[in-house]
Amino acid sequence: MKFLKRLFWPLLYLILAIIFIVVVRALDSRSLPDLKSWHNTSMDKELLISRDYQDIDSYLKDEDVYIRAMFAKVSEKATGKFNRYNPESKSYPLFKDDNLNASFIADPGVKQTKGVILLLHGLTDSPYHMRALSEVFKKEGFYVLALRLPGHGTLPSGLLNVTWQQWQKASDWGALQLNKIAKERGDVPLYMGGFSTGGALILNYSLRALDNSDLRIPDKLFMFSPAIGVSKMGALSAWHKSLSWMNYFKKFRWLDVLPEYDPAKYNSFSKNAGRQVYLLTLENKELTKRVAEAKRQNEVPAIISFQSLVDATVIPLDLLEMYQEIGTSKDELFVYGINRVYKDFIEKSVLEINPREITFEQEDKPVLHMLINNLVFDSIQGPIACGIYEKTSNDSLIDVYPNHHSYWPLEFFAMSHVAVPIAPDNAAYGAFSVMGRLSVKGERDVLLVPSDDIMRIRYNPFFDLMSREIHDFIIK
Repeated sequence: MKFLKRLFWPLLYLILAIIFIVVVRALDSRSLPDLKSWHNTSMDKELLISRDYQDIDSYLKDEDVYIRAMFAKVSEKATGKFNRYNPESKSYPLFKDDNLNASFIADPGVKQTKGVILLLHGLTDSPYHMRALSEVFKKEGFYVLALRLPGHGTLPSGLLNVTWQQWQKASDWGALQLNKIAKERGDVPLYMGGFSTGGALILNYSLRALDNSDLRIPDKLFMFSPAIGVSKMGALSAWHKSLSWMNYFKKFRWLDVLPEYDPAKYNSFSKNAGRQVYLLTLENKELTKRVAEAKRQNEVPAIISFQSLVDATVIPLDLLEMYQEIGTSKDELFVYGINRVYKDFIEKSVLEINPREITFEQEDKPVLHMLINNLVFDSIQGPIACGIYEKTSNDSLIDVYPNHHSYWPLEFFAMSHVAVPIAPDNAAYGAFSVMGRLSVKGERDVLLVPSDDIMRIRYNPFFDLMSREIHDFIIK
């Protein structure tokens, strides 16, 4: 009893402190910009959650209707030259013959099919972000299904109540449909590819498939900026529910409320969305641990991942730890280094992250490839050419493509999380697009859009080199 009495006051103070923090944060959220109709409008239930589709074509037809219906709910209240919900806007994504937010297929033809692949996009994104990659795999002879995840490609309010289990269910459906096509076209291989949250989902599917005979184990996985680890603040992101049910604190459900100018992505970010990715990463880490403890690494599909060394959205170190636990020589990690030409303007802590020092402890080591430049020269006038190097067992570097060196664009100092799967010729985010070239200057605290978002690279200037890596991993 004395022990319990001693705990009473510390626990009471802790509870009061938590309540105080939650209330302060809730009050602070009221300073966010006003919520628009696309933040508040109730969503119709997602098709893959409420219906049982037996084939891809029937789903794609219904999905197009569904997305257009969700846009129609808010279009009358949408104004502005760059508002994705305004039919007169330059950002409007619903064309007569093309819906930028919808799932799609890329078919090389029955006779040319060498495999099938499911591509999954990232959080707040849409399948549009997988278009360049779909063309890469189509040219390699793969039938591609780029699938829209529940809650995405419609209204930001779609992510207020979505769960990672719903994304999981959609992923399972996509893999099932592709398995049917794989059998119809000569029992060809099944691959899976994912960007960010999509990468976490294909890993989740593959690890579950090891013990689930209803799920076909993929032959290979392709992960782009995968969400293997995210901020642990996701553990606290459900606290808003204690107050956000009240109209007065409705904004407390949102981390960011921003203008929706992007045609294929939400800019506003709900706390639930972040929490669901966090919970998915926890599930994956538990599954990874079980595989490692059972020494079943060789049963896991071959994995290649493309990761920026300084990714600000996911935690690169968690990806390295995943490779350390379940990676073998069949796997590959590709790391984008920074543009060291600008070493005098980059934080010392970042410069000290030397991709050459990445090591794996296991005897059966994954292959490590790195895009690096200017690691020796100190002068800003030094070489800016980038090459892809493979780290050998004795820590030396081999130039993988000596005849295919590239260059950092002079205005870029690092690879961003969002840029990895986007080609330079992308119409929305590429080198000649409005968002890809966006570079405005003025004064602080004027624009509604964070300056960090304007600075972020929108496309991958080394996309062709990445395509070579994908090709080599396919034929490996």
